[in-house]
Amino acid sequence: MKSFEYGKLAALFHVNEELGFVDIVNKHIAKKSIDGLSVGEYLLLDIVGKSHGVLSENGIGEWFKKSALSFMLDFPHKLNCQNFLNQMSYIDSDTMKNIEDDLCRVLVEKGFTPSILFVDESNWFTYATNYNDESELLHKGYNKKHRKDKNQICVALAANEDNIPFIHETYPGNVHDSEEFSGIVEKIINRLTELNICSEDLVLVFDKGNNSKDNIEKVTSKMSFVGSAKANQAEELLDVPLSKYEYLYKNAKGNKIYGYRTKHQFYGTEFTTVITYNEGTYKLQKRTYESNKSKIIENLENLQRRLESNKGKARSRSSVENEVADIILKKYRSVVKYEIIDARESQKKPQLKFWIDEGNENKCEKSFGKNLLFTDKHQWHTKKIVQIYNNKNAIEDDFKLLNDHLLVPVGPVYHHKDENIKVHVFLSIIGLLFYRYLAWETKRYGFSMKQLIERLSGIRMAIVQDKKSNLCEIILEEMDTKQASLFSFLNLGKFLPS
Repeated sequence: MKSFEYGKLAALFHVNEELGFVDIVNKHIAKKSIDGLSVGEYLLLDIVGKSHGVLSENGIGEWFKKSALSFMLDFPHKLNCQNFLNQMSYIDSDTMKNIEDDLCRVLVEKGFTPSILFVDESNWFTYATNYNDESELLHKGYNKKHRKDKNQICVALAANEDNIPFIHETYPGNVHDSEEFSGIVEKIINRLTELNICSEDLVLVFDKGNNSKDNIEKVTSKMSFVGSAKANQAEELLDVPLSKYEYLYKNAKGNKIYGYRTKHQFYGTEFTTVITYNEGTYKLQKRTYESNKSKIIENLENLQRRLESNKGKARSRSSVENEVADIILKKYRSVVKYEIIDARESQKKPQLKFWIDEGNENKCEKSFGKNLLFTDKHQWHTKKIVQIYNNKNAIEDDFKLLNDHLLVPVGPVYHHKDENIKVHVFLSIIGLLFYRYLAWETKRYGFSMKQLIERLSGIRMAIVQDKKSNLCEIILEEMDTKQASLFSFLNLGKFLPS
């Protein structure tokens, strides 16, 4: 008997049928098929392969031979990396846009008209080199995994209230989020126009990393927004005593959320402003700060001792500057101050002095547990403003899924050509859309995404051989009641090989 995972494969095929992904792809491709397989089918296989831990197109052929797909589908030739690269060559930026437009039309027809969009950005480092600066995408920049030595790509994503991806953009690794934000807003407006949705009815939710005067003006000229600001943009509001905050609600973790509402000017315009307070976050940030502060001081004292010793190699001022910069985390540089004193004639090394700026430390501590929100939705209740902004965590969860090697991973990126990188990210985003649609469709079960995938992955098929006749038969392995219900509800039996 041979056993194969079946449930997750079949569920992805089910979503493809629901959304018409393969047909939509083929509609926008001039060459419909190669040796019996359409470009849309190749792209679907790529998505399915990614969701089963296949991290490159090169590995799909081997995975396919060992998966249930080898019985579910009939391929006229061997699957290999070059086959997939050939299909990717049919997909350019305009084609991806057209495919996304059509998928969004299907979603709108199914009731997913967005009234709120959450925007966030992330980045992925790669092992790809940028020979002769040929790539516009592959560049070094601030990396969230702290791999500043590697080239990276950046991705902006906008998702609706059901966490369904609505639009994405892949952009160069050395471009700041706030610079790209204007472009993603423009794409959102264009897509809404394509879908005959009035942008003035939409609320955009984004964090402080996207803020600039131009960006805020661009958003408010076309739609409404809820955003956050840096603490130093309204320091006086951090001094408001907690006794003036009102209780708003209790979050999913059981923490009480409080808010203080007022009006405040940001970027030359007055907005409704809410300072939120979460005691659980306060305690966490306080612990994190004290821990990081202790490590910084310990490392600076160690460096100080090494510099005071005249033994070993000589040190330049710049090398000490670089080491200090690595020790003091960027967000604490206003608190931990230092001075480098040039080496005297008898010394081989500069000397280091450092201290804690108590005034800035007090300002820092006043911000713990607090978030500064501002919006042009003046008529909204304070609780709604805060809850809508905090729902932004859902898109952050989407980026976690895009880092999950058993769901729809973006990284690692093996491609060197910009167009292939864009297609690679595009397919990961479509995979994310598949999973989010599946979660929405099965929300009656109350599963988290992880629980849903575990249940589906546990649905298996087996090939058994009759000892007398030597005939083989495909059967389903035993399922629990929840798996059996999912199997029936999603009609997964239709994809079983006959």
